[in-house]
Amino acid sequence: MRRWLVCGGLDGKQEALDLLLDWISQRRPDGVLLAGGLASPQPWPSDPKETLQLQREHIRYWEQCFDRLGCTGVFVALIPGPQDVPLKVFLRAAMDCEIDHPNLHVVHGTLVSKQDVAVEGIGGALTEHEDTFAPQVRVSRTMVEYLLRPLAAAEQPLKVLLLSQPPTGKLGSEDGNPLASELVDSLHPRLCVALGSTAHRGWDRVAHTLVVNPGRLSEGSAAWVDWSQPAQEQVKLLGSVPTVV
Repeated sequence: MRRWLVCGGLDGKQEALDLLLDWISQRRPDGVLLAGGLASPQPWPSDPKETLQLQREHIRYWEQCFDRLGCTGVFVALIPGPQDVPLKVFLRAAMDCEIDHPNLHVVHGTLVSKQDVAVEGIGGALTEHEDTFAPQVRVSRTMVEYLLRPLAAAEQPLKVLLLSQPPTGKLGSEDGNPLASELVDSLHPRLCVALGSTAHRGWDRVAHTLVVNPGRLSEGSAAWVDWSQPAQEQVKLLGSVPTVV
């Protein structure tokens, strides 16, 4: 498990899913790391009927993503993004698909290991305090610290952390989340995939952690990580969009 296709931000677009599947077919990664953002980011409507219709669209898209990724046979680890709500419906759809596709893993607060690699993530917006009123997936600091204990205790030497928000600094800019930065500092994963805007896609090193913002698949952006290469050659950004290095 050394060659990773890292991505996120499909934003409910069919062409984004098709692009992801094309890259999987062409590059044949050992694994795919998807840092959230499956559903469309459009605001939730105020009309109950329109809300129900949008939720149905989310479910159909989630199910299609899970099934088609599962059919690749490639190890896939993914988390929800802030717009992948209701979270319980997202997780139920994923669990149902995991039965048919054992290569598919939703790692939101759940540790998955394979060979010498341990992967876990936290999806949604990271917040200091729980906010149940916003129509988003939101996880408080206390819950984050509790859910990520298995990754901190994992015995595998290669730890991977998935976040659907970027840390502060050049990969996050105005969207950077201080709590994401703290998690990188405290957990010291080998790789952190943190989904941010495509305008600030790129990579950085925090101590021995490689932090990658792959940009959004909906804008034709992803990244390739190969641990078998020298440190300065481990990341290749995919798609002809602006880059931050």
